[in-house]
Amino acid sequence: MTEAMIRLEQLTKRFPGQSEPAVEELSMEIPEGEIVVLVGPSGCGKTTTMKLINRIIEPSSGRIFLEGEDVTAADPDQLRRRIGYVIQQIGLFPHRTIHDNIATVPKLLGWSDDKIRARVDELLETVGLDPSRYRDRYPKELSGGQRQRVGVARALSADPPVMLMDEPFGAIDPITRDRLQNEFLRVQEDIRKTIVFVTHDIDEAIKMGDRIAILGERSVIAQYDRPEVILSQPADGFVEDFIGSGASLKRLNLARVRDYELGDWPTGRVDEERPTLLAKLRASDKGAILILDAEGRPQRWLRPRDLQRPDASLSDIGLVVEAKVEPQATLADALNELVRSRVGSAVVVDKSGVYAGTVDMDVIMTAAEAMRKAARADARASMDAESSAGQVR
Repeated sequence: MTEAMIRLEQLTKRFPGQSEPAVEELSMEIPEGEIVVLVGPSGCGKTTTMKLINRIIEPSSGRIFLEGEDVTAADPDQLRRRIGYVIQQIGLFPHRTIHDNIATVPKLLGWSDDKIRARVDELLETVGLDPSRYRDRYPKELSGGQRQRVGVARALSADPPVMLMDEPFGAIDPITRDRLQNEFLRVQEDIRKTIVFVTHDIDEAIKMGDRIAILGERSVIAQYDRPEVILSQPADGFVEDFIGSGASLKRLNLARVRDYELGDWPTGRVDEERPTLLAKLRASDKGAILILDAEGRPQRWLRPRDLQRPDASLSDIGLVVEAKVEPQATLADALNELVRSRVGSAVVVDKSGVYAGTVDMDVIMTAAEAMRKAARADARASMDAESSAGQVR
């Protein structure tokens, strides 16, 4: 494990009038630059644990270390300026512009106006929002997904070493949630923040986490490890039940589209002659050709009968390309898109929407088999290690 950014030592929280602690002697290390997901059943203490870290809730006992410094008794306001915080309800100030929302902490820190404006614009671009379009708008003028992006930008505003994210994508529709998850993982590749992420959804935990802590009652750790280890070697029946059925499908959340060889469909440009497009299609083993616009962005699937309709524009016939994923998407995301596809393939596009290849069931099955073999090998290695340890004793 790399050096710990956060270390919790026997952290405990007892609320008045409660017979049992909400969090009981929790000890764990959260490595620098990783996403650690706290997941467990409702009421197990996940959010309480997160609030203890930045002392929104004060611990009853135990210690909190940040970058090696004991911050258990530090000024809580100063501590929170070192920690970004994103919640499910986002919590933007409705009467402030997007610029002013993001600038909240930098203003408290006394940054100059020029530095603040540059940072706000940088962050809006980072989360995929055009500064010229969004900086002067108000939260009510944005969609739920856009407001969530602003919430992430605000948490990053003072460039804190740590971010706390409490079910940040939980109140968003599934399609937008998948896109925001993928966008955040793309951003995390660049910023490498240390992130504590709370969710009740094991699939989200597997997708987002470098490590997962599965918590039982009172935030007692049932298992804390990398997702692939938890899926292949659950510590006990509680963990196994919490993971649920379909571990093989859940492993698809560990694999990224970019890590596999993509399929290659015949493609053509919207301004090409129909005989040329038809020849490309007939030279392949596919039932449709993928039409790209002048910038290389996928537009429509055209079958032979579509190309043989001289009376209709290419932009009006065939099937609209709907099933699309970006390279940082998981194979689980790709499989979801495949279900929507009417040609049996999801189109892979970069962040500008330019065509990069396709994912079909052959790619999914090849990846699933490779992960099954790796899981079996890990399990055998673990059993051999335990057997050797037993012989030594």
